Amino acid sequence: DALANGMFNKRRSFCSVQDHQESQAMLGKKKWSRNHLRYCIAARDTADMEEKIWDNEFKLSFDAWAEVTPLSFEQVGIKDEFDLIISVGSKRRESFGRSGGVLAWAQMPPTRKFDGILLTKFDLAENWILPDSKERGIILRSVATHEIGHLLGLYHSDDENALMYPYINNALKPQEDDIHKIQRLYGTP
Repeated sequence: DALANGMFNKRRSFCSVQDHQESQAMLGKKKWSRNHLRYCIAARDTADMEEKIWDNEFKLSFDAWAEVTPLSFEQVGIKDEFDLIISVGSKRRESFGRSGGVLAWAQMPPTRKFDGILLTKFDLAENWILPDSKERGIILRSVATHEIGHLLGLYHSDDENALMYPYINNALKPQEDDIHKIQRLYGTP
């Protein structure tokens, strides 16, 4: 994994979502207005893994959030109606283009009962790998699940074991702190 391979400094943030101290007043305020969300993988132009493997890693990431909430997720095509867009990029203006820098970023619901479209992007400069890979790189599912947490309305966590911790820890699914916070927003399964 990326940490074991010494590829990254543990104190380097892998996500460009700005740290924000959640006040009690903010908790539960900015979230989706419904429990079924459709996502579209608009671009996955990466030589690191095949399209079907890339798509499956995102499915597993969404499933991890569905297991601990009443939320459900459905992958749809680019021509269908969707709520979430998953894409890739390499431009400096997106904070990308350098391996080991910002790995990905995601928008967050801006209002109490959001009903629009949000975007998350992943850096093409990274070597995206599967959790069981012996290769050096970044575990796609870990970063994808973290960024989906932002798409759902979660800020970064101070808990080093949390999936939403802003530094690489390679968690693959929501941990205790993440589950507590996401259930405060959406309830239990």
